[in-house]
Amino acid sequence: MAEPVYGSSGNPIEVMPVVVLFQVFPARPSSIPDIRDFVRRCLAESPLTEEGNREVGETVFRALLDAAGPSGSIQVAFRIFPEHVEVDVLHSELQALSGYGAGPASRPGPDPGDAGPVPASAGNGQPQLSAPGSSFVRLGEDGRPANFSDWMSVALRREGLTQEAAARLLGVSVKTVSRWVGGATEPRLRDLRRIQEVFGEIPLQ
Repeated sequence: MAEPVYGSSGNPIEVMPVVVLFQVFPARPSSIPDIRDFVRRCLAESPLTEEGNREVGETVFRALLDAAGPSGSIQVAFRIFPEHVEVDVLHSELQALSGYGAGPASRPGPDPGDAGPVPASAGNGQPQLSAPGSSFVRLGEDGRPANFSDWMSVALRREGLTQEAAARLLGVSVKTVSRWVGGATEPRLRDLRRIQEVFGEIPLQ
């Protein structure tokens, strides 16, 4: 509960309790399951409704695509207030260092490589989405492709695209698409954003 205190001018200052949680992840799609688990843990005690938590979680993943770079790390930071939740998603060119903290003193300052925050705020159970809606494909669920390579093969057949045509649309080499389809490599987070734009879906592990 907020406790009123008074400044030197005699005006009341409202002090709000806040819990800050953050973790740093490698900037690659294989980090998405770990990021999802971290988001769920952070929102477990949030003041939001179940629907609000779900929408904030999806907003975080859209923000990941906005913040994505070709390498480095992604930091996800939650600030949990009594009546709302704030989220920052930051990209850094620095390599990821595992970090987890709780409490007001635990939130680090931005790294020099930060591209800037992509906030997702929510209050009174109603999140304010910071990105447009997207279709999320949960890989491995019933009736869904088991992994990204299977999803890519299905998407190419559905759209009637060859690997060469898909490579042109996605701005990557034919070899890159071939390696994705064959399961040899996975796309970078930045590639996932272009995949979303071309295919209208975001495949999530």
